[in-house]
Amino acid sequence: MIPKPQNKKSILSIVPLHLCKKLQSFVFEENGVFSIATCNKQHAKVFEELLPYDYKNLPTTLFSQSEIEAFLLKEESLRNFFNLCQQVCNDENLAIQKLLDFILQEAISYSSSDLHIESTPNQAHIRIRIDSIMQDLFFLPLEHFALLSSSLKLECSLDIHENRKPQDGRFSRIFDQKNYDFRFSSLPTTKGESLVIRILCKDEQNFNLFALGFPKSLKQMIHIHYGLIFVTGPTGSGKSTTLYSMLEEIKGGDKKVITLEDPVEYDLDLLTQVAICEKYGFGFKEALRSILRQDPDVIMVGEIRDQETLSLAFQASLTGHLVFSTLHTNDAISTIERLLDMQAKPYLIASVLHLIIAQRLARKLCPHCKQATKEIPHFVPEILKKGNFFVPKGCHQCNFKGYKGRILIYEILPLSQELKHLIAKEASKEHILQHLKEKRFQTMFDDALKKASLGLTSLEEVLRITHYEI
Repeated sequence: MIPKPQNKKSILSIVPLHLCKKLQSFVFEENGVFSIATCNKQHAKVFEELLPYDYKNLPTTLFSQSEIEAFLLKEESLRNFFNLCQQVCNDENLAIQKLLDFILQEAISYSSSDLHIESTPNQAHIRIRIDSIMQDLFFLPLEHFALLSSSLKLECSLDIHENRKPQDGRFSRIFDQKNYDFRFSSLPTTKGESLVIRILCKDEQNFNLFALGFPKSLKQMIHIHYGLIFVTGPTGSGKSTTLYSMLEEIKGGDKKVITLEDPVEYDLDLLTQVAICEKYGFGFKEALRSILRQDPDVIMVGEIRDQETLSLAFQASLTGHLVFSTLHTNDAISTIERLLDMQAKPYLIASVLHLIIAQRLARKLCPHCKQATKEIPHFVPEILKKGNFFVPKGCHQCNFKGYKGRILIYEILPLSQELKHLIAKEASKEHILQHLKEKRFQTMFDDALKKASLGLTSLEEVLRITHYEI
């Protein structure tokens, strides 16, 4: 994908790329109009001498040197991709592996979390997810898609002939002296297969609660002997990272910590990590029953998926274990509702539930191009209106999206004795919310607004991730 400031640029291959780089100039087309892009008018004059007669006397458009370099870098990437596709036609066995490595490295270079390769009737669409948003990368000739699918399945020791059933696997690579794990999933669709690869860099992961953005007070909240702690949020909101960070905080030689994961994402010291395998009848509930006989002090259950697993987690908490787990709920209060929907007894929830953390990941404004704004909407509290609010613009540093990286947005709900009493009495959600409002509970929306007032994210992004209705 070539970055498109103001929807510009289709670079023409009429001058060798190495000369375009040397002169920091190139010819581009926009809506049928040709122009020379450059960062130096003197270079542009030399560049014009290299152009064919039909392209003489073109208008010149000035860009910064960094923008020109970014355009040419993307153009080089596209040409390398095209050349590799040509090589696949000539020598498919060797070149398809090179093509796969190239696609993986391109996805890593954008700091993407997921790589999607989707078959369509005419071609395969390659996209990447950057800061939770999908973006185009390449278009793959359809005849190469089956070869790429088979190559990925071979990497994961899967059946290369099976394309009518979903398959999951994983493989590892070293790029630029960094260790990467790739989690692979294939899914049959009406148009072919959908291949998705989750990208995990084992060398860059930092499991530290404070570094993630949590307050220091959270460390004291999780240092307890028994009870149940939930981390909630949608898929891709960083729940697993938060769980690992909490385990890093409390683990030690004096504790036996066992995790149940599907799959195991990172190998950590001083943890006994167990991989769930549903197809062999070893699901969360079966594994949880088994590890209770392993004399653990701390248990991490990757996800509570059914009533029986929840019941076992409650039982473990009641018998003196500290249990961490996740649920898919919108906020902390909804977690209590979800537990009640799963037939948990109110008095049991009040007895074992110790802490709920609800979280999202918001896109951070690009520090290189964000623009200050004085237009503050009505939903921002008066106390925050004197803050520094910004809006996204877009530059080469952020791939012209206006955002670069993500920041944690959260709400932390410790269960006080008053709140436990309300839950045990089966108080309504409205009653509980009123109680929390009186105690000045900081919601996820409050946290997001505070970070927007500090110039870390935009109000537009706050509304997107919190689903706040204006």
